[in-house]
Amino acid sequence: MSNIPIIILKEGTEEIQENRARKQNINAMIAITELVKSTLGPKGMSKMLVDSLGDCTITNDGAEILKGLDIENVAANMMVNVAKSIDEDIGDGTTSAVIFSAKLLENALELIDQSIHPKPITHGYKLAADKALEIIKKIAVKISTDDDVILKNAAKTAMNSKNIGGLKDFFADLTLKAVKHIMDDDGNTFSKVGNIKIVKASGKSLKESELINGVYIEKEKLNSGMPDVVKNAKIAVIRRKLDVVKTEFDAQIQISSPADIQGFLDQEEKILRDYLKIFKDLGISMVVNSQDISDKFSAFLAKEGIAAIKNLGDSDMKAVMKAIGAKRVDNIASLSETDLGFAETVKFEKIGDNNYTLFSGCKNPKSVSILLKGGLDKILDTVEITLNDVLSVIAKTIDTKTVVAGGGAVYMELAKRLKTYSNEISGKAQLAITSFALALEEIPKTLIKNAGLEEIEKMTELRAAHKTDEDKWMGIDTITNTIGNNFEKGIVEPAELVNHIIKAGSELANLILRVDRIISAKGSGMPGM
Repeated sequence: MSNIPIIILKEGTEEIQENRARKQNINAMIAITELVKSTLGPKGMSKMLVDSLGDCTITNDGAEILKGLDIENVAANMMVNVAKSIDEDIGDGTTSAVIFSAKLLENALELIDQSIHPKPITHGYKLAADKALEIIKKIAVKISTDDDVILKNAAKTAMNSKNIGGLKDFFADLTLKAVKHIMDDDGNTFSKVGNIKIVKASGKSLKESELINGVYIEKEKLNSGMPDVVKNAKIAVIRRKLDVVKTEFDAQIQISSPADIQGFLDQEEKILRDYLKIFKDLGISMVVNSQDISDKFSAFLAKEGIAAIKNLGDSDMKAVMKAIGAKRVDNIASLSETDLGFAETVKFEKIGDNNYTLFSGCKNPKSVSILLKGGLDKILDTVEITLNDVLSVIAKTIDTKTVVAGGGAVYMELAKRLKTYSNEISGKAQLAITSFALALEEIPKTLIKNAGLEEIEKMTELRAAHKTDEDKWMGIDTITNTIGNNFEKGIVEPAELVNHIIKAGSELANLILRVDRIISAKGSGMPGM
C-alpha cells in the first residue's frame, strides 16, 4: 500500500521542486536586472521603450523602464513591485534596489550549490540587514532643514544619472525653492510633494523654466466676456451648482395666463440674481467651483467683470485652496470675507494646446507650480519624470534630516564593516553575511562598469581607500573618474534611501529563498515560461 502514489492535484497541474524552482525564480529576477543595470550612474545608458501603439520613449529612469515591462514570472514581478515601492516612498533608487536584490539571490544560489540549506542563508541575511541598518544610523550625517547646500547637493546627486545632468545646478535651486514653499513643521513634507504642479510649455530652452508663486489649473474661463487677467483677485471657492435648482420630484405648475409664465421665469432669475448679489457685496472678482455653472449665470458674472472656472476635480480644488488660502463653501448664503482667498493675479492663458488658469502672487502659498519650458515634448516628458524624483528626494531628506555619501561610498563602507562583523558569527550564517556584503559592493561595481572604467582595478582602489572609519565616505566619482571623499564633493543622498534598499532587498531575497516549490494550475502556464 505504501508504494502506491497518492495524487492530490488536478490533472494538468504542473509542479517544480527544490533547486530548480529557486533557480527559475532567481534567473528571471537576474534577467530583469540586466535590463536596467546599464542605466545606473551619471554615465549610464538609456533605453528606448516602444508601446503597442508605436509611441517611443527614451529614458534611463529605472522606475519608468520597469513600469513599461510586461512580465509573467511572479518572482520577477515581486522585484519590480519592490522597486516601484521604493520609487513611491523615496522617489529614487529603483535601479540600485533591483541590482542589490538580484545579487543577493545570485550569491545565495552559489551557497545553495555548495550544499548549504536556505535556512542559515536567510538567517545570515537577516543578521546582516539588521547590522547594516544599525551602521547607517551610526554613520549618517545629521542636517537641518536650513542646510540648503546639502539639500541642493542631494538634488544634484539625484540628477547626475538623468538626462538633465548639465542643468543640475539650475534645477536643484528651482526644486529646492518649490519644496520650501510647501514645507510645514510637521515633518511630513514628502506627502505634500503633490502640491507642486509641473506644467509643460513650449520654449527655447529648459533654462527658461521658472517657479510660479501660485498654481496652474487646466481650465479656461467660462465666458468670452470675462476678463483675461484679474488683478488683486478676491476669490470664492465653492461647491454649489450655480443654476436654478430643480426639484427631486415631478411637479405640475398650473399656468393660466402669459403673465404666469413670465412670473415663473422671473422667480428663476431672482435665484441667480441673489447669488450674484452675494458675490458683488463681498467684492469677489473670481469664482472657483467644483460643480457646474450655467451659461446664463456665466453671462451674469461676465457682465459684472467677475471671472469663473467650473467642474474642478478634488486635486485641483485642493491645489487652488492651498495656493490662495481660501476655504471651500457649500452654502453661498453663509459665504463671508474670512472664506475668501487672494491672488495678486489670476490669468487665463493658452500653453501649447491646453487652456490654463494661473493663480500667482499668492500670500504664503502651500501649493506652487513649476513652469517647465523646452523645445521638444519628449524632452519635457523626460524632465518632468526627473523633477518629480528630485522633488521627492529633497522632501524625504528634509523629513528624515540624515544623509550619506553617494557614488557607492556608503555601500563600500557597509560591506567593509559587515565583513568584520561576520567574524563574530559562527556557522554557515557567517558565509551568508559575507555574501550580503559582496551584494552591496555590486552597486559601486556597476557604477564603475557603466563609466567604462577598469572594474577590478577601481574596486581594489575603493576597498583600499576604506582603511579606517574616518574614510567612510570614500567613493567613486564617475564624472571625474576619481576616488575621493564624496561627501566633501557634494555627492550625497538620503540615508533613508539606503535603508529602504537594504530592507526591501533582504526581505525579498529571504522570501524567494524560502520558496521550494512552484505549483501552477492547469492552463496558467509555468512562471517565467
